Amino acid sequence: MPRMSVVSFKMAYRSISRRKFRSALTILGVIIGISTIVSLMTLGYGMHNEVKTTLNEMLGAGVIVSSKSGGVDIPLSNVQALIQQVPGVNRSVPVITTIVYIRERPIVTVGIDPQQASKLYHITLAEGRGLNPNETDCAVLGETTASTLGIHINDTVTLSTEQDGVGKKFKVVGFLSAIGTGELKIGCFITLKAAQQLVNRGGYVSNLLIVLDDPSQGEYVEQALKEMFPDASVVRQEELMRYIDRVMSIINGVLLALGSVSLAVGGLGILNTVMMSVHERRREIGMLKAVGAERWHVLFLFLSEALIISLIGGLIGCGVGLGGVYFIQWLVSAFGLRLTVPLLISPEILVEAILVALAIGLIAGIYPSWQAANVPPVEALRYE
Repeated sequence: MPRMSVVSFKMAYRSISRRKFRSALTILGVIIGISTIVSLMTLGYGMHNEVKTTLNEMLGAGVIVSSKSGGVDIPLSNVQALIQQVPGVNRSVPVITTIVYIRERPIVTVGIDPQQASKLYHITLAEGRGLNPNETDCAVLGETTASTLGIHINDTVTLSTEQDGVGKKFKVVGFLSAIGTGELKIGCFITLKAAQQLVNRGGYVSNLLIVLDDPSQGEYVEQALKEMFPDASVVRQEELMRYIDRVMSIINGVLLALGSVSLAVGGLGILNTVMMSVHERRREIGMLKAVGAERWHVLFLFLSEALIISLIGGLIGCGVGLGGVYFIQWLVSAFGLRLTVPLLISPEILVEAILVALAIGLIAGIYPSWQAANVPPVEALRYE
């Protein structure tokens, strides 16, 4: 059996070598399919990891209490004192997250105490300075937002809760590069007091970030807060991460489906190539059977041809796919776009891509190989 396998692979390789142009076109079809899948899945995997990292750093808390309506309607009076009484709670950080308009463009704006923000997040300033706790007329803009709007340090901008609204003037004192190692981009930061004045909701917030003494106490704290605040949404960070995992799995599934379309074309190319090979080598099949070759010998011979084509296409496709992601990164950089193309190479993706290529070759090669194995020897020897 091992010896027959070696002989079959050698004969299959010689057959592929004799028909270089046809084989190259077939391998190209597999390369396109596999490279598409590897590129999309690598981007999807990198995006998944970056979203989880940045979200984890953005929240910086074990439990999040939010307004069910999405508005700024969680009262701060006595709330923080009540929360501090829950065993396992280290502190609660009030936050207002809202959309404001700067030069008629909607910008995600976060109002938070600067000292609490520095404890929760790893904040990187690109230029200027951060906010002082009592400032109500200063803002720190995201670097991307400032570049898009053409805003510079010490410029005065108007933040309005309504498009074309009157709003309130703020002095830009700094540009924020990112939050955390995941480089989460935020449009605008102001102090909590300034945000309350801007939305005209003094004494109210939209979120409370609950920092725990021990992450394992999250479930207990969540239940206690749900009983304490039945009208608010209370979610553990782990639950939010699981939801993100489900969403990203759906996205990865869509990307895989898109890549599979091009891979199906490669499979049809393998099917066509092996069928033509069977048709051209019918006399050779007859001679093999005449000298004692079994049906499974012939089956394995042509199946080997399909597997070799798919393996070569899969290996080259993996390299081309990774190169495609690097090319996209270079292209984004060359055009000066302020976008982050996540790239996280996973060995599992490459191994799965090779296995998928072999599976496509196996599936595409079974039918023509079975036909070759069932060719009557006499009929095959008569074939010209």
